[in-house]
Amino acid sequence: MANVEHLCCPAHLAQTAQYAKWAPGALQGFQALAGGAFAEGALSVREKEIIAFGCAHVLRCPYCIDYHHDLATKAGATRAELVEALWVAIAVAAHAPFAHAALALRLLDGERPEDYYRSGGSHAGLEAETPDALRGYESLQGAAFADGALAAPFKTLVAVACAHDVRCALSIERYVKQALAEGATRERIAEAVFVAIEMAAGATLGHAGLAAALMA
Repeated sequence: MANVEHLCCPAHLAQTAQYAKWAPGALQGFQALAGGAFAEGALSVREKEIIAFGCAHVLRCPYCIDYHHDLATKAGATRAELVEALWVAIAVAAHAPFAHAALALRLLDGERPEDYYRSGGSHAGLEAETPDALRGYESLQGAAFADGALAAPFKTLVAVACAHDVRCALSIERYVKQALAEGATRERIAEAVFVAIEMAAGATLGHAGLAAALMA
C-alpha cells in the first residue's frame, strides 16, 4: 500500500484514472452520466457549470470547487456570478436545518408527531424566542437570492440543485415550487436536478482518488 502524506490534494484527482483498470464499467457509467448531465440543453453549459459550482460548496468537496471553478470560468462565468452562486449554496445549507426546526418546535411543545415532514411547517416560536438570529437568517436569505450578477430566477435553479445535494425534502419542496412560480420550465428544473445528481457522484469519485492513491 502506498504511503500517502496528504489526505486531500489536487494530485489525488488524477489518481481516479486508475479506476479505468480496476472498475472500467463503473467508470464508464459515471462518464456517461457526466456527459449527459452537462450537455447543452434547456440550460447552457455555462449555466450548468455555475449551478455545479454552487453544488460543490454544499457537497463540501474541494476537488469539485477547484474543478468546476475552472470549467465554469472557461465556459464564460464571471467571478461575480460564481460568488453569488456560492452564496445561494450557503443560503440553502442554512435553509435545511431551519426547515427542520419546525419539527424541533413541535417536539419542544410536547407533540409526538407521526409525520416528521409537514408542508409549510410553522417557525412561529423562533420569532419570539430567538428574534435576532431569525432576523439574521432572513437577511441572509434575502441577500443571497436578490437580483445581481445572476438573475433571481436563475438563483432559484441553483437552489433547486443544492437542495438535492443537501438531501432535504423540505428544501426541495420550497425551491422547486418557487422555480415553477417564477416561470422555470420543467426541462430547466430537471436539468438542474441532474447536475446535482452528477455532482454528488463526482464528489464521491473525487474523494475516491484517496483510495486509488492508497491502492496504487
